[in-house]
Amino acid sequence: MYKKIICIFLIPLLLFTGCWDSKDINKKCVNISLGIDYVDDNIQFCGEIVKLTGSPREDTGESQSSSVYTIFAQGKTFEEARVNYNSNIPYPSFLGATRVVLFSEEFAKRGIESYLNRVDSLFDYRKTLNTVVCREPTKECFNIETDKALAIGLFIENILRNLKDEGNSICLDVGDLLSDIAFGSVGYVLPYIGIESNDLKYLGLAVFKDSKLIDIIDVHDTEPLLYILADNTKLVELIPDPLDNQNKYSFRVHINKRKISTSLKDDIVNITINLDLHAELRYQYYKHNISDEMIKQLETELSNKISNEIIDFVKEAQKNFKCDIFNFGEEFKAQHYYQYQEIDWEQAFLSANINANVKTTIVNKNLKSDDNFKNSK
Repeated sequence: MYKKIICIFLIPLLLFTGCWDSKDINKKCVNISLGIDYVDDNIQFCGEIVKLTGSPREDTGESQSSSVYTIFAQGKTFEEARVNYNSNIPYPSFLGATRVVLFSEEFAKRGIESYLNRVDSLFDYRKTLNTVVCREPTKECFNIETDKALAIGLFIENILRNLKDEGNSICLDVGDLLSDIAFGSVGYVLPYIGIESNDLKYLGLAVFKDSKLIDIIDVHDTEPLLYILADNTKLVELIPDPLDNQNKYSFRVHINKRKISTSLKDDIVNITINLDLHAELRYQYYKHNISDEMIKQLETELSNKISNEIIDFVKEAQKNFKCDIFNFGEEFKAQHYYQYQEIDWEQAFLSANINANVKTTIVNKNLKSDDNFKNSK
């Protein structure tokens, strides 16, 4: 009897499939990107929206999509700005497709942690949301006309993906930032973009301490940081010919192995960056025969150059940024958990000894030896 009663209730439930209260995607405003700014002491939301339509075109019978458009709204709080934002759109907002969030420099200086916590708490945001700082007000960024992408947000995402794939920038999503904030006593960097010649351009990295923007690293000065943090680095190094002042050797360098070693001795933290690098000789300014002795000399020159730049960069960060933007704290905690609990990492990092052991191997001797470099990856 009980089995029959259970079957009577279960069988109809199995027949009901789908979401009874769902709405078609063409009845929602799909947010591609968002911008957060401070304007006249108000929080301003900028949203780039694609309104999808399922109606067929009369000439071809194919479905079409409407153009991207931008919504601006502001309020004293996030909640007030969101209410005003929703009042300007014809359909419910769908945030699950949002790819990029832009923080203006003004907003970033006041602190981005409150908005990151907002993203963490709201179910409709993706925690893999890319985060960027823009030099200009976000409204100016979204008003740029470009044919390079369907939307400014997608254009920025493509820039970030290309930089990350080439190891030329450090790109953190919301999940990464929340993890850094939870760790405490550390800083981090975000991609920094700006408007030049009426187009968006990657300008370098924005430095954050306590989730507030404190400084900017110019794109030409980011290489030492990339050797420490970036994945798939493919950086270009230029070495002068010791025998010919006019000649120079151009190398493409990537990291074969990287290890951070830490220790604590006499209450002083010691940090050593160990790098095993492979370098591909791309070309010479003026072609000369390269002997085995010259190869060894160039390897030494490359190793010393990169090692000195890394040490100088970290020491400058200790002096100017006064925070650990290198994830050294996480490495020290993993290697010396109990010692980490007994020290104040923020202060310990400022007085830490920094060393770099760099070993560089040139994997080809001329431009025709590309196969050696590819096989070494």
